[in-house]
Amino acid sequence: MDVLIQYISLDRSRKRTLTSTPKIVFYDTNFPTSLMHHYGKLTKTAVKDRCIIKYDNSVLQLFRVDQKGEDTYDMIYFPFYIALIGNSIHVLDCNYGFRSESQIKKDINPITIVVPHILNYTMGQQSNNGRKPFVITWPKEIPQNNNLTESAVMTVLLIQAHALNGIDGCQEVKEAHLAAAAKHLAVLIYRDINPA
Repeated sequence: MDVLIQYISLDRSRKRTLTSTPKIVFYDTNFPTSLMHHYGKLTKTAVKDRCIIKYDNSVLQLFRVDQKGEDTYDMIYFPFYIALIGNSIHVLDCNYGFRSESQIKKDINPITIVVPHILNYTMGQQSNNGRKPFVITWPKEIPQNNNLTESAVMTVLLIQAHALNGIDGCQEVKEAHLAAAAKHLAVLIYRDINPA
C-alpha cells in the first residue's frame, strides 16, 4: 500500500505547478504513526497546559502550515482524507465489511484530536480553547469491493479520484476496471524504478 501511495504522490507532484489548487499531499502509513506518538504526549498533559506543548519541525512540515495559510495543505490523504478547511476526516473505505465503523473510529479518533491541536499551535493560536476535534464521516457513495486482494489498488484509485473530483470522482471507480488499473500502476511503478 505504501508503495502505491508513494507513487501517486510522485505522480501528482510531477503534474502540479506551484500555484496548483487545492494543495494536496499523500502520506503513507508513517503519517498516522507519527501523529499517534503526539497523541500520547497530548493526553498525558493537563488540559490547561496543552497550549504550551511544542512540536518539532518534522511534525510541522507534515502540514506545511504557515500563519497566512498560503502554503498550508488543503487536503491530506493517508489513505483516509483529512479536509483541513472543513475540519473533518473522511473514510474512503472500499470494504465496509472488513472493519466495523466503531473499530475505525477508535483507530482514527486520536488523529481527530491531534491534528486540530497541531494546526492551532502552528497558526499561533496558543490558547486552551483551540479548534474542536475533527469530525469523522463515512461517505456512503464510495464504491464497495469485498475482495481483500484488490483493496490496495481500489483504495489508491479512490484516493486519486477523490483528489481530482471529490466524491463524484470516487463513484467513477468501478470494480470491473481494477485489473487494468493494477497493470497500469505496475507498469508506471516499473518505469520509475527502471527508467529507459
